[in-house]
Amino acid sequence: MKRYKCTVSYAGAHYGGWQTQKNNTSVQAVIEEVLFSITREKITITAAGRTDAGVNAKGQVFHFDTEREMTPYKWMGALNGLLPPDIHIESIEETDTHFHARYCVLSKQYDYRINLGSYDVLTREYVWQCPYTLDVEKMQEASKYFLGTHDFTAFNATPLSEKPDQVRTIESIEFKREGDILAISFTGRGFLRYMVRMMTAQLIEVGRGKIAPEEIQKLLDTRSKTTVMKNARPEGLTLMKVNYFRVLAENEDLMIREFIGEEEKPDLPEVYAVSLRHEEKIVGYVQITGQEKKVHLYDETYVDKLAELLKEI
Repeated sequence: MKRYKCTVSYAGAHYGGWQTQKNNTSVQAVIEEVLFSITREKITITAAGRTDAGVNAKGQVFHFDTEREMTPYKWMGALNGLLPPDIHIESIEETDTHFHARYCVLSKQYDYRINLGSYDVLTREYVWQCPYTLDVEKMQEASKYFLGTHDFTAFNATPLSEKPDQVRTIESIEFKREGDILAISFTGRGFLRYMVRMMTAQLIEVGRGKIAPEEIQKLLDTRSKTTVMKNARPEGLTLMKVNYFRVLAENEDLMIREFIGEEEKPDLPEVYAVSLRHEEKIVGYVQITGQEKKVHLYDETYVDKLAELLKEI
C-alpha cells in the first residue's frame, strides 16, 4: 500500500464545499471519482481541513492510500487530465504512513481578499466586491486583539457540544494591498468553522466605522454563540498554505515528532517530543545522535509503548 501527499487548488464557486455531502457536489467527491476511474479502488481522501461552499483553495493538502503504484509525474498527469478545470493538482509526492494530512498540521494560512475599488466582474468568484469605504488602519488596529491564544467561542459556528475546547492561537494577521485589492492573511495552528470569516466580518465592521477596534476584545470576552452573527462572504476566502511537522514514529498511543509552537523544548540537539497520539500532551522527549537514543519520560506509564516505537527509528 502506497500513501501519496497531494496539494490541490480549486475555485469553490460551483461546489458545496470540500467535504462529500448527499445533496451537493463537493471537491472531495469529484477527486475521489477521478481516483476510482484511475485505480478502480474505492479511495477516501483525507484533507487538512474542510472549506465551506464558495471558499477557494490555493494550497489545500490531502492524502490517499492505494495499491496502485505510479510515479508522482504520472499521477499528476492522470489526475489533472480527468479533473475539471476548476480543480488542479499542484503537486504530489509519495510519503510514509506517518504523514497525515489532518493530524500533522503545524499551521494554516487563509487569505481574505477585498476589492476596495469599483466592481470587477472578472474577480467576483475569488475576491469580495466591497461596496463600502473601509478604514484599513482601524482594521489593522482591531486585528491585534485576535493575536495570540484566546477562547474563540464567539467567533465560530462549531457547537460546543462538538468541540468543548474552542481555544485557538492566531500566530499572525497581515494586511497587504496591491492596487485596489486588500488581502488579510490569517495564520494559525487550527481554525473552527466560519472562524476566519467571522473575524473578517467584524474587522469590516470596524473599517466601516460601525464598531470601535477595542470592541473586538469585548466580543471575545462574551464567549457566546449569539454575540457575533455575521460571516464575511465566502468567495473572498482562500486557503493558501498548510505547513506540517515531521513524525518519526507512531502507534495507537504515542508519537515521536518535532516540537511545535510554544512547547517547551529541551536545549539539546536532535531532540524530539514524545506526545500522546490523539492529544498534544507531551510525556517526554528523545535525543537521537546517530544510532544512540537517549530517552527521558515524564510519565513512566509509557515505557513499554515508547520502547516499541524506538525500534522503528
